[in-house]
Order: sequence, then C-alpha cells, then structure tokens
Amino acid sequence: MSTDWRANYSDEEEDEQDDVFAGRSGLILTVDCASYMFEQEGGESESRFVEVLHIIEAMMRNKVVTNETDLVGVVFYNTKHNPAPETEEELQPGLVAPRQCAIYLPLGATSVEMIRKVRGMRESDDLFGFDAKYGHAQGTSLSNVLWLCSRMFSHCGYKLAQSTIVLFTSNDQPHDCSSSEYQQALVKARDLQQKEIFVELVPMSGSFECGKFYKEFLCTVLEEELDEFECPVYEQSKERLLHRLFVRSYKKRSIAGIKWHLSDDVSLAVNVYSLRRRPRYPKKVRLLRTTNEVIVSKRVHVSSTFSDEREEEDTKVLLPGEQRKSIAIGGEKVSFKPEEVAQMKQLLPPGIRLLGFKPASVIKMTNHLRSSLFLYPNESYINGSTTLYRALYEKCLEKNQVAICMLTMRRKQPSKLVALVPQTELAHDPLGEADRHCGFRVDFIPFAGDIRKLPFLEESATAPEVTDEQTDLFKKMIKKVKFKFHPTHFEDPSSQNLFINIESLVFDVEDAELFDSTRPDCDRIDTKLEPILTDMERLFGEDVEEAPKRRRNEGTDHDGEPRTKGPRVAPVNDEELVNLLKQGKVGSLTIPVLKDYLQRQGVRGISQLTKSGLVDQILAMQAD
Repeated sequence: MSTDWRANYSDEEEDEQDDVFAGRSGLILTVDCASYMFEQEGGESESRFVEVLHIIEAMMRNKVVTNETDLVGVVFYNTKHNPAPETEEELQPGLVAPRQCAIYLPLGATSVEMIRKVRGMRESDDLFGFDAKYGHAQGTSLSNVLWLCSRMFSHCGYKLAQSTIVLFTSNDQPHDCSSSEYQQALVKARDLQQKEIFVELVPMSGSFECGKFYKEFLCTVLEEELDEFECPVYEQSKERLLHRLFVRSYKKRSIAGIKWHLSDDVSLAVNVYSLRRRPRYPKKVRLLRTTNEVIVSKRVHVSSTFSDEREEEDTKVLLPGEQRKSIAIGGEKVSFKPEEVAQMKQLLPPGIRLLGFKPASVIKMTNHLRSSLFLYPNESYINGSTTLYRALYEKCLEKNQVAICMLTMRRKQPSKLVALVPQTELAHDPLGEADRHCGFRVDFIPFAGDIRKLPFLEESATAPEVTDEQTDLFKKMIKKVKFKFHPTHFEDPSSQNLFINIESLVFDVEDAELFDSTRPDCDRIDTKLEPILTDMERLFGEDVEEAPKRRRNEGTDHDGEPRTKGPRVAPVNDEELVNLLKQGKVGSLTIPVLKDYLQRQGVRGISQLTKSGLVDQILAMQAD
C-alpha cells in the first residue's frame, strides 16, 4: 500500500497546533437583587437588573465562541427566598447557599440551555415570577456571598487554572466602614487573594463612588496600591462586556521550547511564541440522517489482490510498518518507508543554530513567507539564558544587525532559514495589550528555490508618462482618504457570519444582522473626494463604461430580433399586486416586493421561502 508522501509533507501549520494543558477557567457572575436594581432611571426603558441580564447573556455567548470548556455560574444575592434547584443536574452535593443568597445557575460549562434560561428571564414580563420566587432584601453580608462563590469553585469537580468573581451592583456602600460586616469582607478579601481568586466590579450606576467601600476591598484582593488603583467606570465596563467576540481565545503559552546554539560550546534556552494566528472554526461533525447520531469514522489501510483463477478478492489490513509512501519521478514510482520519510524531513535535531549576522537592511518585505514568531529566554531550563539573551539583543539593536539562523521547531519537521530581528516595545493600545514586545522576532527567509521570477516583470515595458500635476492631485486624494489603522478595528467577516448563522439557527432568530467592518464607507469617501472630482475628470478623463454583458436567457424571436425580458415594474398599491398574482403575471414581481407585502400584513417566518412559496402564501390569504 503506497500513497503520495508529498501530500503529508506540508508543514505550514505544524507549529500552530494546540497544546493540551490542565485546568479550566471559572467565572461566577453575582448579581445584586435589591429593590433599587429593579428601578428605572429617567430616560431608560429597562431596569438595571434587565441590563445585567443582557450583559450575562453576551458574556455566555462569548464563552461559547472563545472557549466552550470554561465554567460559568450565576448567583443572586439580596434575595428574600432561596428556592431549591429545579432539576437534579443543578443540585451540587455539599453546597448550601447562605441566607439571602440563591444559586440561579450552578457552575458548569456554558450550554444553550443556560443561555436560553437567562434570555427567557430577560424577555419575560415578570422575570419568571422573580418577586414571588426570589423576592428582594437588603443588607446581605458580602463575605457570605464571596464564601458561597469560593465553595462553588471548590465543588465544581475540575481543576481551575483561573477563578474570577464578577460583581454587578449599583450600591457603592453595602456596609458601613465601622460595622463588623465591613471587617469580615476585608478578611474574606485576603482569603480570596491567597486562593488566587480574582474579583471584578461592574458598577451599574453612573453616580457610583468606588472609594466608599470597594476601592479598599478590590485593592486587598488584587494586591494593588490604593494610589495606583483605577476605579471601574459604568459605561466603559458595560461596553467592554457587551462587546461580541467571534474569535477563539488562546492561552499565551509557548508553542515550543528549544535551545539556541551560538557555537558548539555556548547555548541558551528560549521559548517560541506565536503572537498572530489564523482563527479556527468549529469542527464539522458527521451525523446520521435518520437519528442525528454522531458518526465516528476510522481509517484503515487495506491491500487487495485479485487473480483470474479465484473469483474472490483477498484483502489484508496493513499495519503502519507495512505501509509505503511513493512519488513518481521520471515515469518511475519510488517508494519509501515511513521512517525514511521522517529522516528526509528532519535534517537537523530541534533547535536554533546561528549561521552569522547581517545588516537589518537585508530583510525585505517582499521576501515575506508567513507570519512571524517571537523568542523569549527560558531561565528555568538553562541558568543565565536571560542575561545572554539580553546582551545579544541589545548589541544587535545597537549595531542594527540581524541573526541569520537555521530553525528546527520539532522532530520530523524540516529546517527553515530564519532571521532573528531585534525589536523594541511599542506603546500600549486602549485594551492594555502591547502592540509589539521587545525581543527577537523570527522572520522566515526564502531559500533560493522558493524565489520565483515573473517574466512580465523582467520584460522591458514602457511605463506611462505621468505629469507633476497628476501626481500632486493623487497626493491630495491619498491624504483625504487616509485613516489610522489598527488590527482590532476589523473583525473577520467569515467567522462573524458563521457564528451569527449558528446562533440564529439555535435560538430561532430571523433576519440576523451581520456588520462587515471590512467594507469601505463609500458615502464618506465620496464626500471627502467631492472637491477634487472635477480636477480628476479634467486630468484623467471620464471612466470608460463597459458594455453590458449579454444575459444567458437572451435569444432571438421568430423574426430574428433579439429577445429580452421586459422591465420589472413595481405595483402601485396592494390591490394591483394581488390582481397581478391572480392573473398569473408573476414575472414582473420581485421577491423583496412579495416579502414586503406579507410583512405589512403581519406574516412572519418568510425569510426562507422561495418566490413560489411567497406567491402561494399570498393567494392562500386572499382565498381565506
């Protein structure tokens, strides 16, 4: 059994694989349910509690996309009653909520049922009978609420790499500074700090004063100085949590740990990081058409022999050692064993080998092969790696030099020619992340066989003559349409469209809106370029209009004249539209016109109907 070994030789994405690490992230959303959270301020159509449900739903929908294995729970406090869980699945043994606290959603992986439960309460007129089921109270001890959250983390059944508690409240002073509850809250804050449980505050009022109680409390949990702590703001916290994310989040861990050999006797340990990566969409699952059960497929290599003497075909399952990979060269088929293919791929053991230094000017943007990687020293593997790395980095930065090396990321992977470019750190963006970190950037350099020569570029062609006036005019145009670029301003329309369609199917949402941030704002561009349009037409002439393409259904009639469809004229009113349908003149009506008529009549669920289905719907209404 032989296969083409070149099909498995591509290693473009081999260093982009996910490593398996133990631990999940836990998030508990605690909501203040006092009576003041259910009041509507002037000019607002919804109460603060409903606004919190909006935020919780958005956070859960983000978790499904970014990391579906993370655990999420919802806790209500300042409640009068503590109802029992509705199902046995929500019952956690050994966990009892204290007085004036209730567990609305136990800590678990985010599911569609959890999102529907939050959305159902938000859309309900009486919030699922909240007043009768939970009620309202005040003065709940904050230490009891935090104790309940801490117990939920310890009883979740998973090893949590990070635990976070998010507080939603509009009360800036739950306890007086001279009360015992205030001291108990500070003691509990120290316990959370020792357990490495983070606390985040989301104020639900514009007049919220964090300094009355929560500033000292949060500084104790987060181990920050009071003078350096920045209090959260209502609008900024709300917009940040409501922001939809359509990109899977990845932990900032290294994708490889290797040695950087400077010579035969000197080496240092470095970790390789990927700061930019292509988003991965959810994997497709094969389902059985009749029962929707998941189909598990298994690949087996089989060899078959057939002879004229025997009518039956002999088959044999091949083990990995019996398989062969082949390639056709000069009309001949050459076969290789799996271990021989692995030896051809790996010329050098894993590591970085220094070849020499070159000026930074040799690195050209035209030689860009793929996204860059990033190197950082690993002091825990070889002592002194940080000092040696820092000295080499500063010297290369001072002399404007780059290190040319051979990089072998892993075993059974081909070696690549790279340039280690020293780079300085850039300013922080509004989200708190650095645009560029200081250290060595790994740029991939093409080999001699990777560079292509395009014939039309080498041929001597006369370039069109351009006057200075035309050049100056386009300089003005470039200045007018120039804008500040940042990658965070653009969302991937493919991933957005995918997840929006999935959500609309799961939650039965019709006409889901998709905002494509990559589309240009043509109206704004036309407004800016309007002053120079006259000069552009004068210097370059008007645009040449292309001849309209002939439609596929166009032909000739019996007289030999071209036959085309007549223009579609929209009906003047609803009566004319119905008359056209009764007369069978459907060709002059468009699908948007038919949908608009049905929507005005109060008909829903027509987004997936075809034109014939829309016509049948209207005729059925007229028959009734």
